[in-house]
Amino acid sequence: MSQGHQHVPAPGTAPALHGVPQTFVVSLLARHLASSGPDPVISDPAASVLLGGLGLSRLGGDWSFGAVVAAAAVRTAILDAAVRSFAEASRHPTLVTIGAGLCTRCVRLRDLDADWIDIDLPGVAALRSALLPPAPNRIVLGESALDSGWRDQVAAIDGPRLFVLEGLTMYLEEDAVRDLVTGLADRCPGSHLLVDTTGPPHRPPGRYRQLSHVCGAESQFRWGVRDLSELAAWHHRLHLVETWHLMDYHPAAWPLPLRALRRIPSVRAQAKIGHFHVTAAAPGSQPS
Repeated sequence: MSQGHQHVPAPGTAPALHGVPQTFVVSLLARHLASSGPDPVISDPAASVLLGGLGLSRLGGDWSFGAVVAAAAVRTAILDAAVRSFAEASRHPTLVTIGAGLCTRCVRLRDLDADWIDIDLPGVAALRSALLPPAPNRIVLGESALDSGWRDQVAAIDGPRLFVLEGLTMYLEEDAVRDLVTGLADRCPGSHLLVDTTGPPHRPPGRYRQLSHVCGAESQFRWGVRDLSELAAWHHRLHLVETWHLMDYHPAAWPLPLRALRRIPSVRAQAKIGHFHVTAAAPGSQPS
């Protein structure tokens, strides 16, 4: 496959995916809608191309879930800016997206002098490799975010590393999130993490209701925190550098009810991103 072309499966031939892997369709469609409307918060033409490759572009006109579109656009804008800032301040960093789905950040920020590693379940990774054009500075690993193989690989990388956990943690149990985050803190001193989270889910676990409109997914929100400092308390090397509350940004993009409610702490806490720094290990020390 050449750099200038991408293999797009015929509509309806994409592999069947179930549960959490289907949620990337929601994010993809929301980014397409967010970048197609008037005065867009983001520009993501690759999302529209991928929807066509999946045979889902016809759904775009039927979706008007404003809060989901706004959240996807604002989250994308914040993370793109944070990734760019890190990469431009570093010397040829490695940018690792855990649970990459059909994230197109590597296309939007293809001008960066960086290596990209995208990690997702084998079926999703295969679809990602089929739909996105290859690049010499990008690899796709077909593994679960909870597997150990990719952790061995990224732990051996020299140089600056940034891990992006976007649209992932809310679908995991707390023990799994803790294992993932503390495992990176143990094995990758000096690295940085960008963690997208929600507030604590309602009980029973909240459902992402819009998913059923696309593919009948029954994915549930299982974990969230009110304050990201809770994650920093999990490991002595984890330091919370900054928190971005999504509803603080681009107020005009949010539906009117949320504009009125976004100053309520419990509502504001429902969508946020944390930037964590993993401090370097002292010379001669062993991982905790």
